[in-house]
Amino acid sequence: MNPASARPEGKTWLDGHPDPLADFPGLLDCVHCGLCLPVCPSYRLSGKETDSPRGRIALLRGAAENRLKPDDIVPALDRCLLCRACETVCPSRVPYHRLVEQQREGLPPAWILRSQRRWLSSAAGIRLAGIMLRSLRSLGILGLVERFAPRRLRAMAGTVPLAPHRFRPQEALFRPAHPPRRGRVGLHLGCVQAEFFGQVLEDTIAVLQQQGFDVEIPPQVPCCGSLAAHNGDAAEGRRMADRTLQAFDPQLDAVLIPAAGCLGHLQEFDRRRPCHDPAVFLFERGLRGRLRPLTQRLAYDPPCHLSFVAGKSDVVTALLHSLPGVELRHHDEADTCCGAGGVAFLRQPEQSQALLQQKIDRLLAVDPEVIVSGNPGCQMRLEAGLRQRNVSVPVVHPIQLLRKALSI
Repeated sequence: MNPASARPEGKTWLDGHPDPLADFPGLLDCVHCGLCLPVCPSYRLSGKETDSPRGRIALLRGAAENRLKPDDIVPALDRCLLCRACETVCPSRVPYHRLVEQQREGLPPAWILRSQRRWLSSAAGIRLAGIMLRSLRSLGILGLVERFAPRRLRAMAGTVPLAPHRFRPQEALFRPAHPPRRGRVGLHLGCVQAEFFGQVLEDTIAVLQQQGFDVEIPPQVPCCGSLAAHNGDAAEGRRMADRTLQAFDPQLDAVLIPAAGCLGHLQEFDRRRPCHDPAVFLFERGLRGRLRPLTQRLAYDPPCHLSFVAGKSDVVTALLHSLPGVELRHHDEADTCCGAGGVAFLRQPEQSQALLQQKIDRLLAVDPEVIVSGNPGCQMRLEAGLRQRNVSVPVVHPIQLLRKALSI
């Protein structure tokens, strides 16, 4: 029987795919070995098979074979953080994230949540949210929003940094290298990074210049499309990624991206373009200059996309170990998602909060003086979790520690 023949009426993720098992071969590739279970944060939290990658693939296949209604599988799929940890251990190399993204693209939830996702998946939406939330913070009323607003707005408000710093040049920016010159790189600002963690970008520019690289920032670089793809608009995610990379001179030595989520998205869109995390880029090419001792206890919490998509978190670990005076303390389950998951903390605030509290427990257990993370979404969530505990441990990007060690 044609799998489409018994398909329920209404828009579903299967529309346009008369033979979904052929169109989505990954549905048949899973061998149900269970290697994905111990690395999946949502499964480890709930213990439910339907909260595991294996279970979600079974649900997707059931819908494709008309054994399940497509809309019935949405809640389980929506709890996926798309951290990609499962793909690194899968012996069959199932393209799991593609299956989830395709499902989200074709079967969105209620219109109000769909509108919210599109709003937060655009550069203009992020800028508007940044202006609104920074204003509420400066007026001293953001705490009221955190306490009394609807749960998704509470989750958003609770994630805003205490001292957000905006860095968004309106014109093209060029910063020359300090001699001797080693090369020329582009810097992608990122939406969330530019709105809330501008100091990371300014530190990145300063370090790159000191290390001998010209830095170019094109005018009005668009959003890279990471959040759009993450939330089910794959076509828009690809279009935005193409626009972003097209904004940079193809003759650059590299496009550097301090936000791991943006980095993973752009790397996967075009493997031919050299896109790198700036700290990784510099460490792999060799640092020049003397590093002064920092004498700090650090805990490094690697972003999922740097670990499981870019595959470079071990390089950052090596960089941190190389800093004089640093004591790098390893915490349990460092490779488990903090619960940010793009905007998963808005889709599933209770799940995100539970994962965040587990993460904060593990981090505080090693008594760090500084926590290191290379993604703005992760940094915001970790800072929020620390504030909830009344703990004043700073969360910084690796490039910021490098600037401090280089005495720039």
